Amino acid sequence: MHTHLKDSFRNDLIAYANTDLKKEVCGFVCYKDGELIFKPAKNHSNDDDIFLINPADFLQVKLAGDLLAIFHTHVSGREEPSEYDMQNSKNCLCPFLIYSLVTERFNLFDMPNFQRSEKGVIMLKEYLDD
Repeated sequence: MHTHLKDSFRNDLIAYANTDLKKEVCGFVCYKDGELIFKPAKNHSNDDDIFLINPADFLQVKLAGDLLAIFHTHVSGREEPSEYDMQNSKNCLCPFLIYSLVTERFNLFDMPNFQRSEKGVIMLKEYLDD
Protein backbone atom coordinates (compact mmCIF):
# COMPACT_ATOMS: atom_id res chain seq x y z
CA MET A 1 0.00 0.00 0.00
CA HIS A 2 1.19 3.48 -0.81
CA THR A 3 1.35 5.41 2.46
CA HIS A 4 1.35 8.76 0.64
CA LEU A 5 -1.91 7.89 -1.15
CA LYS A 6 -3.45 6.60 2.07
CA ASP A 7 -2.54 9.75 3.99
CA SER A 8 -3.58 12.02 1.14
CA PHE A 9 -7.00 10.37 0.80
CA ARG A 10 -7.65 10.49 4.57
CA ASN A 11 -6.46 14.08 4.79
CA ASP A 12 -8.65 15.11 1.84
CA LEU A 13 -11.73 13.57 3.50
CA ILE A 14 -10.93 15.20 6.85
CA ALA A 15 -10.26 18.59 5.26
CA TYR A 16 -13.57 18.41 3.37
CA ALA A 17 -15.38 17.29 6.54
CA ASN A 18 -14.13 20.41 8.29
CA THR A 19 -15.39 22.81 5.60
CA ASP A 20 -18.65 23.16 7.54
CA LEU A 21 -18.62 22.58 11.30
CA LYS A 22 -22.35 23.29 11.72
CA LYS A 23 -23.94 21.32 8.87
CA GLU A 24 -23.28 17.82 7.57
CA VAL A 25 -21.22 17.69 4.39
CA CYS A 26 -21.43 14.81 1.94
CA GLY A 27 -19.98 13.27 -1.18
CA PHE A 28 -19.11 10.09 -3.01
CA VAL A 29 -16.21 7.70 -2.54
CA CYS A 30 -15.50 5.99 -5.84
CA TYR A 31 -13.21 3.12 -6.75
CA LYS A 32 -11.83 3.18 -10.28
CA ASP A 33 -8.78 1.51 -11.82
CA GLY A 34 -7.55 0.42 -8.39
CA GLU A 35 -7.74 3.91 -6.88
CA LEU A 36 -10.01 5.60 -4.36
CA ILE A 37 -11.44 8.92 -5.52
CA PHE A 38 -13.51 11.39 -3.51
CA LYS A 39 -16.15 13.53 -5.22
CA PRO A 40 -17.80 16.21 -3.07
CA ALA A 41 -21.56 16.68 -3.32
CA LYS A 42 -23.87 19.46 -2.22
CA ASN A 43 -25.99 18.88 0.87
CA HIS A 44 -29.49 20.02 -0.13
CA SER A 45 -31.00 19.48 3.34
CA ASN A 46 -32.38 22.36 5.38
CA ASP A 47 -31.65 20.37 8.54
CA ASP A 48 -28.05 20.72 9.78
CA ASP A 49 -28.01 17.14 11.15
CA ILE A 50 -29.17 15.40 7.97
CA PHE A 51 -27.70 15.28 4.50
CA LEU A 52 -29.65 15.09 1.28
CA ILE A 53 -28.00 14.46 -2.07
CA ASN A 54 -29.79 15.38 -5.28
CA PRO A 55 -31.10 12.06 -6.68
CA ALA A 56 -29.84 12.98 -10.17
CA ASP A 57 -26.31 13.46 -8.78
CA PHE A 58 -26.53 10.09 -7.01
CA LEU A 59 -27.76 8.33 -10.16
CA GLN A 60 -25.05 9.88 -12.30
CA VAL A 61 -22.32 8.52 -10.02
CA LYS A 62 -24.10 5.19 -9.45
CA LEU A 63 -24.63 4.56 -13.16
CA ALA A 64 -20.98 5.35 -13.91
CA GLY A 65 -20.29 2.09 -12.09
CA ASP A 66 -17.56 3.23 -9.72
CA LEU A 67 -19.54 4.26 -6.62
CA LEU A 68 -18.07 2.63 -3.53
CA ALA A 69 -19.69 4.56 -0.65
CA ILE A 70 -21.59 7.68 0.22
CA PHE A 71 -19.64 9.91 2.60
CA HIS A 72 -21.08 12.29 5.16
CA THR A 73 -20.18 13.88 8.46
CA HIS A 74 -21.79 13.91 11.86
CA VAL A 75 -21.38 17.38 13.33
CA SER A 76 -22.59 16.68 16.85
CA GLY A 77 -22.54 12.91 17.30
CA ARG A 78 -20.29 9.92 17.13
CA GLU A 79 -19.27 8.16 13.92
CA GLU A 80 -21.77 5.31 14.31
CA PRO A 81 -24.63 5.37 11.79
CA SER A 82 -28.00 6.62 12.97
CA GLU A 83 -31.16 4.63 12.22
CA TYR A 84 -31.80 7.18 9.47
CA ASP A 85 -28.31 6.51 8.02
CA MET A 86 -28.75 2.74 8.11
CA GLN A 87 -32.17 2.89 6.44
CA ASN A 88 -30.97 5.20 3.69
CA SER A 89 -27.85 3.13 3.13
CA LYS A 90 -29.99 0.02 2.75
CA ASN A 91 -32.36 1.87 0.39
CA CYS A 92 -29.40 2.86 -1.82
CA LEU A 93 -27.76 -0.59 -1.53
CA CYS A 94 -24.59 1.37 -0.88
CA PRO A 95 -22.24 1.66 2.10
CA PHE A 96 -22.17 4.88 4.10
CA LEU A 97 -18.83 6.25 5.26
CA ILE A 98 -19.32 8.52 8.25
CA TYR A 99 -16.80 10.89 9.82
CA SER A 100 -17.51 12.41 13.22
CA LEU A 101 -16.27 15.94 13.80
CA VAL A 102 -16.58 15.23 17.55
CA THR A 103 -14.50 12.03 17.79
CA GLU A 104 -12.46 12.62 14.60
CA ARG A 105 -13.03 8.99 13.62
CA PHE A 106 -14.47 7.17 10.62
CA ASN A 107 -17.07 4.39 10.46
CA LEU A 108 -18.04 2.38 7.40
CA PHE A 109 -21.57 0.96 7.46
CA ASP A 110 -21.52 -1.89 4.95
CA MET A 111 -23.58 -5.01 4.28
CA PRO A 112 -22.79 -8.07 2.14
CA ASN A 113 -25.69 -7.49 -0.30
CA PHE A 114 -24.60 -3.95 -1.19
CA GLN A 115 -23.57 -3.26 -4.78
CA ARG A 116 -19.91 -2.27 -4.48
CA SER A 117 -16.41 -3.46 -5.24
CA GLU A 118 -15.08 -5.87 -2.63
CA LYS A 119 -11.51 -4.82 -3.50
CA GLY A 120 -12.53 -1.19 -3.10
CA VAL A 121 -14.02 -1.82 0.34
CA ILE A 122 -10.86 -3.63 1.47
CA MET A 123 -8.72 -0.72 0.23
CA LEU A 124 -11.01 1.84 1.89
CA LYS A 125 -10.83 0.03 5.24
CA GLU A 126 -7.03 -0.10 4.98
CA TYR A 127 -6.90 3.61 4.16
CA LEU A 128 -9.09 4.47 7.15
CA ASP A 129 -7.34 2.30 9.73
CA ASP A 130 -5.81 4.41 12.47
